Amino acid sequence: MEIKIREIAIHYLEKEPKKMEAEIDYSKEPLEKNEFALNLTEQVHKAINTSPSLKNASFKEDEENKFTITLQKYISDPSEEKFTNFTHSLDLLKDKVKKEPFAKGGYYLFSDYTIDNQRYLGVILLRKKSGINIIKKNGTYILDSTENINIEKIAMGVRLNFTIYNSNSDDRNYLALITTQQDGEVSEYFKDWILAAGLIKNSVNTENMINIIKTIPLPLDENGKELFGRSEFNKAVFEHVNSRRDKRINLFELGSTFYGEENKNSFRDFADSNGITIDSEFKRDAPKWKTLISIKASVPGININVDYDKFGQDGVQIKNGKVIINSKDLAEAMQKQYEQY
Repeated sequence: MEIKIREIAIHYLEKEPKKMEAEIDYSKEPLEKNEFALNLTEQVHKAINTSPSLKNASFKEDEENKFTITLQKYISDPSEEKFTNFTHSLDLLKDKVKKEPFAKGGYYLFSDYTIDNQRYLGVILLRKKSGINIIKKNGTYILDSTENINIEKIAMGVRLNFTIYNSNSDDRNYLALITTQQDGEVSEYFKDWILAAGLIKNSVNTENMINIIKTIPLPLDENGKELFGRSEFNKAVFEHVNSRRDKRINLFELGSTFYGEENKNSFRDFADSNGITIDSEFKRDAPKWKTLISIKASVPGININVDYDKFGQDGVQIKNGKVIINSKDLAEAMQKQYEQY
């Protein structure tokens, strides 16, 4: 994994819970682009990719604030001065945090970097916790150690994918939002600060998940043979999610369950490689989730296998104890085969 850092800086926003005061201590200089910075960037990037709270978003249309205005100016003129101006949009966040009694401060990491020729810009809130050794030296916050950086230390964050953002043909959401809050939701003041919008609805996530389940390569046993037939796999995943009290779909948990712990990223990787935008964790939409399964019935000489969403006036109906199939195409196909004999 080749990493290059364009710009990187750390500032400190001081805010204690239950207090309506906040202050910012800005670094005088950008962070040095050394091995510590490269290691931090790599680990934060990986942490975002594997966060179960990851949600995809975009910027609000026809609305702007200091965050988006200074960001656009930096994108147009990627100089150190413009980057510094962008990081100072923390002033706006400070004003919002003051109004939140339970909000906490922390170290804000701003970074513009490329990984394997893909450019990203991240804004990450790191809490004061063991494992993060950030010190101030000559007026600038620097990272003294990155040994124990992990997702537990990342309170909230956003990452801009430049490839998607600049594309005229890719309509996927280009912002990745993460949090370690217990409810899995990014704080409203943070979303307001970055003007995040377009969060994916559970119904859309569910629909995309069904598409993944129906097309992803099936799990294999130690001899390379498929462990399930496709319909069996669909039903197994369906029942596993329904057995959870919270009815939530977690791509990594499902990957571990059906493909093994070493392949827990199977669903996530398949989605990313096929351009499918989906959150890593969400609550399943019950009506849409049922469309994953099919209804099977048979009597001597007749077998019927109907997708759940095909029941109704335009598909299969059950009336007065009889099965009615409303399909001209199916009737023509059966008639054609019948006449061959």
